[in-house]
Amino acid sequence: MESETAGRVNWPYGNSRTAALIRDFDWSRTSLGNIETWSQALKTVVDLILVSCFPMVVLWGRDLIQIYNDGYIGIAGDRHPEAMGQAARSYWPDTWHINASICDRVLQGETISLAGQSILEAHDRSRAENSFTLCYNPLRGVAGGIEGLLLTVIGTPSDYVVESGLWEGEGRYRQISEALPQIVWSSDASGNVDFFNSRWFAYTGLRGDEGYSAGWKRTIHPDERSHTLETWSQALRTGTPFEVEYRLRRADGSYRWHMDRAVPVYDAQGNVVRWFGTLTDIDDRRRAEEALRESEERFRQFAENSSAVLWVLDVETMRLEYLSPSFQQVWGEPLDVVPRDFAKWIQSVHPDDRDDVVAALARVRQEGEVIVKEYRVVRPDGTVRWVQNTGFPILDERGKVRRVAGIAQDVTKHDGSMVYVVDSNEASRQNLSLLLQGAGYQVKTFSSGQAFLDVAPVLVPGCVVLDLHAPEAGELTILRELKTRRIGLPVVVVGEAHGNVAFGVQAMKAGALDFLDVPYEQKQLLDAVASAQASIRDIAERDQAAELAKARIAALSAREREVLERLLTGGTNKTIARDLDISPRTVEAHRARIMERLGAQSLPELVQIAMAAGLKQGSRSMSDADR
Repeated sequence: MESETAGRVNWPYGNSRTAALIRDFDWSRTSLGNIETWSQALKTVVDLILVSCFPMVVLWGRDLIQIYNDGYIGIAGDRHPEAMGQAARSYWPDTWHINASICDRVLQGETISLAGQSILEAHDRSRAENSFTLCYNPLRGVAGGIEGLLLTVIGTPSDYVVESGLWEGEGRYRQISEALPQIVWSSDASGNVDFFNSRWFAYTGLRGDEGYSAGWKRTIHPDERSHTLETWSQALRTGTPFEVEYRLRRADGSYRWHMDRAVPVYDAQGNVVRWFGTLTDIDDRRRAEEALRESEERFRQFAENSSAVLWVLDVETMRLEYLSPSFQQVWGEPLDVVPRDFAKWIQSVHPDDRDDVVAALARVRQEGEVIVKEYRVVRPDGTVRWVQNTGFPILDERGKVRRVAGIAQDVTKHDGSMVYVVDSNEASRQNLSLLLQGAGYQVKTFSSGQAFLDVAPVLVPGCVVLDLHAPEAGELTILRELKTRRIGLPVVVVGEAHGNVAFGVQAMKAGALDFLDVPYEQKQLLDAVASAQASIRDIAERDQAAELAKARIAALSAREREVLERLLTGGTNKTIARDLDISPRTVEAHRARIMERLGAQSLPELVQIAMAAGLKQGSRSMSDADR
């Protein structure tokens, strides 16, 4: 069985006039693009119409580009061959006012049959008017959406058609089917398959009568059999094109994914008289899609757990397609308000650095270089951050830069000397600020708890000094909010407890690192702030270890993560193998790779690393056999 990518250079196959015309036509001039880039859905439909003895034309894409078979040449008349590859709207202006509404209905999913339609057919140098039935069917693309329509012209073939050999029926169909790389089949109106080309028997290993309808059903993978047969039954009931993907058993017992597509053929009264279909091997495509989904999942996990900012820029629209969540922490703006237009986003870069950033981006776009650049960004609160940005090109299938992606890291040196003073009393706020600045700290003041909470998620690490002048007013809410939002800024509370020890206890329970009752010695406050700064450094070290663990876990494959999760719940090699339907030896191999990638020497160390990354250990105990 050849794969779907085989023989593209000589596609479409066959010696018919329209097959040759399609091969030689410059499709890059149309909205369909180069023929090598056409979807498998479109190529399969073209294969089907080229072997049909009925006049057929496909209208595909946003411009409804025409692709037709030899049977349609007589109807196209003197507009052939120029009609090939033309947009239906512009090429048939004299009748488009009639066809437009029909096409719109079909593109909405409706199947339409119009009997008794008079059409002039070309007969060498003359034309004769004949009566036909016109059948319109919607055509779906790979993603399932309607991307075009199929017009089938049904009627008694003219003398021209008979004499020119276009009406050769079953024999011609069978001959051409052997030239196609797919499995080709046909059935009667009831769905009884009575023809397969030789590729079917070579692939399945079936022989004789067992290879037809009953054999087809048996070769479908059990997981997809019910859905496939129901979809086929529905197509038979409605007379609409059939399309489904399923795994097909090969002669050696293995399964490969195939796309099964079929279109109905109608008689003059609009009744389905036959079905023509193809089975295309898409196993390589499905595996590539699965690998892509797994890769995207790894990227998502890495991006969501990384302190670095990951970004992707479309170089044609100059819009940011993606920004990872850590952007808010570095740039100080929520993702939902960040301008995605590059011309607006560049305004966040320090004015002295903008030209260099634009020039660096141009080098990536035009020369495909990988650029590492440091520059400053100005946050909405006026603070400045240094960012190291690594930008690199993403190429399209023609080798041109289609997107630029990058990783931006905050390289601002934080020495842990930032203190945030939250105090509603202006005189007290100024005194605290002067005291702390005199001790060498950088100080930023806030006149209300709400003003502080609004920007707390994007503040650089530092200590908070919260002065409560009216405990009864519920100012401990600030502490509770910080705890609820998981904002890890240590807080030193100063306030007038008036000897009420319970108030200090409440502050500590709410999340305060220390509580100082007014009046207090200046040294007490400075000692408390120094202790808070030390805790910041400890937290930073733990966060760095957790960040490393998260990044390593995000790099694991989906299967390795499944094994890791079960190890954390106390699973043994045997129980994990049973859960995942794999062998214990495979589990052992995954386990060894997990230990190596996470840098763990033992299972307890692996558990510690996983818990540092935020994964939870299960309640089941781990036996010695697991160690």
